[in-house]
Amino acid sequence: MELGILGLSNSVTISEVAMTDVRLSLVDGTLALLSAAVAGDRALETLLDVSVADEWAGFPEALHMIRESYRTSPDGQRWGSLFFVDPRLRMLVGFGGFKGPPSSDATVEIGYAIAPAFRGQGLATEAVAQMVRRAFDDATIRAVDAHTLGQMNPSTRVLQKSGFQRIAELDDPNDGLIWRWRRERVAS
Repeated sequence: MELGILGLSNSVTISEVAMTDVRLSLVDGTLALLSAAVAGDRALETLLDVSVADEWAGFPEALHMIRESYRTSPDGQRWGSLFFVDPRLRMLVGFGGFKGPPSSDATVEIGYAIAPAFRGQGLATEAVAQMVRRAFDDATIRAVDAHTLGQMNPSTRVLQKSGFQRIAELDDPNDGLIWRWRRERVAS
């Protein structure tokens, strides 16, 4: 199966990516991929032709809602979900993407999760870098936002390394203190 891999030709397969220097391939979500994700790891392994790491989704409860949002555009969404594949291992190691189209102030928000067995290897930092690059490839985007729990943790470090600045503290009714992060487009 051919998958569009960020930064490479849309006709590149995961096996061809394994021969490049790409550490992480971001595969655009589709209704078929999200339906497979909801159905279970076996269905996803078959469709992606990769192994699936335990707890790859980070927030599996969100998969149903995300899948439903793809019913109107089953082939994918420019500002949608991304499956994180390690092409060398041929392993699905994480999930994330954009939380919707740009806001009225030309900002997009990203989210990401890496399977526990693959944390601490720079994969979240790589995923964030690729999502930021993708966002800023659109000349109309002026900033990329992200949210973390309101305490220092590995995700806050990923964002700091990726050039994000903490810009606000929010009180979320479900999660408590949340920090809002932003990376502005660098003027050229």
